Amino acid sequence: MTAGGFPGPVDPAGRPHRPWLLYGAYGFTGRLLAEEAVARGHRPILAGRDPARVEALARELGLESRSFPLDDPAALRRGLEGVDLVLLAAGPFVHTWRPVVEACLERGVHYLDITGEPVVLEAIYLRDADAHLQGVVLLPGVGMDVVPTDAAAALAAARVPGATHLELALRSGGSASGGTLKTVLEHLPGGLVIRREGRLVPGRPGAREFRRQADFGPGDEGGIRPVAPYTWGDLASAPRTTGIPNVTCYKASSPRTVRLLPLVLPFLRVLAGLGPLRRWAQRRVGARVDGPGPETRRTARTRIWARAGRGGGEGGDATAEVLLETPQGYGFTAVAGIRAVEEVLARPELRGALTPTGAFGAEWVLALPGVRRVRG
Repeated sequence: MTAGGFPGPVDPAGRPHRPWLLYGAYGFTGRLLAEEAVARGHRPILAGRDPARVEALARELGLESRSFPLDDPAALRRGLEGVDLVLLAAGPFVHTWRPVVEACLERGVHYLDITGEPVVLEAIYLRDADAHLQGVVLLPGVGMDVVPTDAAAALAAARVPGATHLELALRSGGSASGGTLKTVLEHLPGGLVIRREGRLVPGRPGAREFRRQADFGPGDEGGIRPVAPYTWGDLASAPRTTGIPNVTCYKASSPRTVRLLPLVLPFLRVLAGLGPLRRWAQRRVGARVDGPGPETRRTARTRIWARAGRGGGEGGDATAEVLLETPQGYGFTAVAGIRAVEEVLARPELRGALTPTGAFGAEWVLALPGVRRVRG
């Protein structure tokens, strides 16, 4: 057994695992994933587009490295030679998922990523039949979005049979990384997205249908906080996990942000829609924004509120709320991502395009370090 309890380089039947590969390893979250993997006893192959950066990190951690671009199919296929699984940490994932998924399906390699982009999750779920045919797992969203939120959605929905509406809200400490901000900029022209009657549709911040606050529970991390509607990956994952057709996601924000968002968002969408300006801004944040430091990742907490509801019908009205607490988002992503890799490698019966809860069950997240059920 490794130091972290993972059964090492063999599967449950005693067959040796081939190595697995982490692509995007030198990004902010990629480095955290690489360090967590080594701490858990893994020896992943580190990969990325920039040979100097990936080789430097591999030397630091004593690991093998490979460098190849994702837009060269032949190079990508060579880069996946001899591996059982790929964990993709390079975003925005709307530009990176497709070639990697195609190569994984072609070579019979499991695919995981840490995206929170609903259009990406939705597109990958459509490859379920292909994944079953090739005998592999496609498991997007194995980080903060959507591992704990997917579990909270499932736990709330389980208490309201026939639920038709789901709301999720997140409050997290710490700043965003450059990679996260680049992804936000990439999708900003599309504006707010919600799910209504099973379809992803545009939403209008400030509309009366949206709540203005959520109760994040007791303690300094909690309280009744202002929230603004937000485009999260759970708009794609939660309906697949729970079957609920109407989903709205929120993020805890300052009262000023909640008040100004309906006025400012249209202007920001226009600016971000100018491709050269958006790409310039992405380069700036990618180069200048580091993300939260080690102390923040160690001490900050995240609260996740979920509310499932059913209105009228034979069963009458019913609602249920669940509140979870996890470590800070980037640190949690590192832990959850590597534990998801371990689960997939250790469970050969898994097949198809799955949500985290669909793969491992709603209680799995509660066994991760620092996660607890606060309410519900």
